[in-house]
Amino acid sequence: MHVLLLAETLPDAERLASAWRDAAPHSGTEARAVRVPGGHGASAGALSGSGALAAAPTHGTGGGGVLLAGAAIPVGRPDSVGAQDVGPAHPGPTAPGPAPSTLPRAEGAALAEAAATADVVVAYVTRLDGETLHRGVVVEAAAAAAPHAVPVVVITESSEVSRREWSTAGLSGVHEAVDGDIARVARTWTPGWAR
Repeated sequence: MHVLLLAETLPDAERLASAWRDAAPHSGTEARAVRVPGGHGASAGALSGSGALAAAPTHGTGGGGVLLAGAAIPVGRPDSVGAQDVGPAHPGPTAPGPAPSTLPRAEGAALAEAAATADVVVAYVTRLDGETLHRGVVVEAAAAAAPHAVPVVVITESSEVSRREWSTAGLSGVHEAVDGDIARVARTWTPGWAR
């Protein structure tokens, strides 16, 4: 059993890996820091601390639309769209799933390669909300794991998103846990022989 543990800072990832190994000593762990480009250097916080990511820029719909689960869904066909805008070059809306990675190509490829060898990818954020669900380490974990069908689990101290929101983002589980509770999460996602 190989577990890839990701956090915005390496000390957070290493603390998470240590707690995971304590609960499941026969599992292999790999801790990595994932720093998202364009971040303002704000840390997600320590496992027992607090913090938040800087606000992501907002994007308008450029016309009428319906706000559904945080996403603006355009209604009707814009006047500027014609026959030239239909076909493979403009496939239309995408299916639910992880957002695309914003890491530089080499870093994204290295993370995807690490996820391919993992049995589960675990991402840590202090608070899981609409912003951290769509930007940062959670998105990078889901984007790296999705092509390999590896489950992604988020450990957070506080979750403000619904099961529907996080499952649509490509996550297999979200656990509110602090220090001692990490063992419970590890036992949940580790087979009996690895404990």
